[in-house]
Amino acid sequence: MGDYHGMEDFKLHLIESITDNFADDRIVGSGGYGDVYKAEHKGKEIAVKKLHPFQGLDDKQFHNEVRNLIKIRHKNAVQLIGYCYESRNKYIEHNKELVFARTTERVICFEYMEGGSLDKHITDEPCGLGWSTCYDIIKGTCDGLNHLHSVQAKPIYHLDLKPGNILLDKSMMPKIGDLGLSKLVASTETHKTEMLKGTNGYMPPEYIDGGHISKKFDVFSLGVIILRMMAGNKGFFRCSKTPPKQFIDLVSENWKERLQAVSRDSSYEMDTLRVRKCVEIALKCVDTDRKKRPTIQDIVREVEELEADIEKMMSAPSPESKDLTVQRSCDTNVLSVDPTLQLRFVLEARKETSCCLQLINKTNGFIAFNIKINQDKYRVQPSQGTMQPCSWRYVILTLQMQEPGPLNMRCHDMLLVESVSVTQDLASKDGEIDYQELFKTAMANQVVDVVKLPIVYVALDQ
Repeated sequence: MGDYHGMEDFKLHLIESITDNFADDRIVGSGGYGDVYKAEHKGKEIAVKKLHPFQGLDDKQFHNEVRNLIKIRHKNAVQLIGYCYESRNKYIEHNKELVFARTTERVICFEYMEGGSLDKHITDEPCGLGWSTCYDIIKGTCDGLNHLHSVQAKPIYHLDLKPGNILLDKSMMPKIGDLGLSKLVASTETHKTEMLKGTNGYMPPEYIDGGHISKKFDVFSLGVIILRMMAGNKGFFRCSKTPPKQFIDLVSENWKERLQAVSRDSSYEMDTLRVRKCVEIALKCVDTDRKKRPTIQDIVREVEELEADIEKMMSAPSPESKDLTVQRSCDTNVLSVDPTLQLRFVLEARKETSCCLQLINKTNGFIAFNIKINQDKYRVQPSQGTMQPCSWRYVILTLQMQEPGPLNMRCHDMLLVESVSVTQDLASKDGEIDYQELFKTAMANQVVDVVKLPIVYVALDQ
């Protein structure tokens, strides 16, 4: 096969030398298609995968596949650095007797991943890694899979995407590995195979039931991976028995508590938004109807749009900004709200849309707030809470997908922000406060301040 852009054509004797003749103590991983050995070559650690003998393997097919895999160059795909394909005659044991036979050794060498594989971090509970690491792993895996599905003219379907095949480098960057089952296809059409191979729990129903392979195969596997990261194995098995919105709320709330515990400011609210989006995407990925699943390109685009929206929210003027719009409630309300006149949602067909509300406490006291809105149409994060003196906080509001859309973009909805002064002692017990009872009592005593914002829908091109 020769050399291809630095790809090495290893000799078998060299491979045997750097692996101590494939010694058991050098094995760092095993699977149904081969064992992986840790070795050193030219001063660098590498992973050497020795493939088990394949019955009926077409050598031409093997060589063509390796040639195509050599062309993969992406930061989220494990880099192939060399290969060995060598036949020789040797004595082997057959039916308890030594026979002289011709054997073929197939070896593939990859970059060594110090962080191991993702499956070490998947347990019955949600992933124990920090949220930023989890989110980077999810995004990186999506980017890597998107590259495989769009590489050159022929997409590459992995067909065995699972936590054990998502490898992590020393900085925990994810890289998709083990393309042993991958299939190169000339188009995005659905194919059918009579021989089922893969990993239980990560194969889509259409493949199990009918052997159908399409670009939605890997998307299903990706969804399972994300759900197991976000909810743990126990939570994953509950998701099929729980209504989607309830499941999303449950997982998001669990992560919110973890994020609040380590965050000293309101930045956790943006991360909670990311958590929610990841779970929403994952549930769409595991839909039993493959036609309803998104493509990997759709998923990458959704994540990019989310990050763009968050960047806009984060770049909104802070209370300290000299250019901050003067609040209409500045002198009369306990809590100031931005925007001041109306809350605008930009509508897109068959999509949820979000906007940001900024709460500003300009007083020297502690404030509790409570946001009221039609919960059948909108989600609010957070809907209640307390604020320290001279502080600000973002609230994310999401308009759920409306189908059909409102006639002539008309909307008669209203958002109410209730606020009341509280003691420092009560504010310190934020997680224990019964806000419903707090505001019920405050309302009866006529000490609740209310800011009303009309909600307006606008078209995308306005």
